[in-house]
Amino acid sequence: MDVARNRYSGELVEAEELWNTDIVDKDAYVCRGCATKVFPASYDPAVNKRRPYFTLGAGSRHAPGCDVDGENTLINRARQERIGGKDGFPMPFPSKLSLSDGHPASPAGAGAVPLRSATLAAVHAAARAAAKGQYHGHTVKTIRPLCRSYINFPKDRAFLPLEIPGVWGSTYAELFWLIPNRKPAFFNNPRHLFHAPLRWKEAPVVSDTHYELTLCAGHWDSATRGYLNLCRLRVDWSGWSDARRYALLHEISAARGEAVEQARRDSQVKAWVFFVGTQDRLDPGLFHVDDARFICCLAARMAWPERQLAPA
Repeated sequence: MDVARNRYSGELVEAEELWNTDIVDKDAYVCRGCATKVFPASYDPAVNKRRPYFTLGAGSRHAPGCDVDGENTLINRARQERIGGKDGFPMPFPSKLSLSDGHPASPAGAGAVPLRSATLAAVHAAARAAAKGQYHGHTVKTIRPLCRSYINFPKDRAFLPLEIPGVWGSTYAELFWLIPNRKPAFFNNPRHLFHAPLRWKEAPVVSDTHYELTLCAGHWDSATRGYLNLCRLRVDWSGWSDARRYALLHEISAARGEAVEQARRDSQVKAWVFFVGTQDRLDPGLFHVDDARFICCLAARMAWPERQLAPA
């Protein structure tokens, strides 16, 4: 499971957030669709190479009516056809990015506290939605869940609503922009939720002020079947903590390992970087991001059911 619910605050928690948690409370999480206890795993970047996740305890099962285990079936189906409709979507999906910095704290002695009313209300709401088979979106704090939904539901992108403060667009198809393989030019609107494959042949540039990656995007020459120049992403991390910096480096490394492993079965799998960023004012091939919530890296085989237009 990529997401669980904090049993004290009721908030949804991405597994990758555990990388930034000083002390991980193994008893703090339940399934987001039922009250079954789940446990964090693979969360220590000093020991674990793969990214974190949540798992059921030995012999445990989800409560009756919880359809979390059935989501993989829906995701596989979504690769072939649109699964949403006018009445909603058949599984939970993120529809809004919140920029709130609030992080409710667990109470003292939290291990002995039962599920709080906020958690129970969220679980009951999820159960009611599951019974109806329709969901209408929820709020998230980083772009990672948005990117997973973009990958998993390609034929629903034009219909799924999405809101990101300061970024134009009202659907997944409008808000996500693939950096094109053509000579970089200045866009009319320099700010989007961009994405592009990472290029591993060029080593990243690392300094105290920024971390710069080379992207597999830029001026492609069909005659030589090579890039004449490549786009770059500069992560301006001068205001980040050491833990935030290390978490990003670990996520990029994990995505690379996942891409290498999955590419043995599917050569189209790549490590993709997603970021809400801006185009440089002087260099159209350079992009900037400065907020840790606005960047993630995932291994995926990307599908393009609709024509991908260059950003405006």
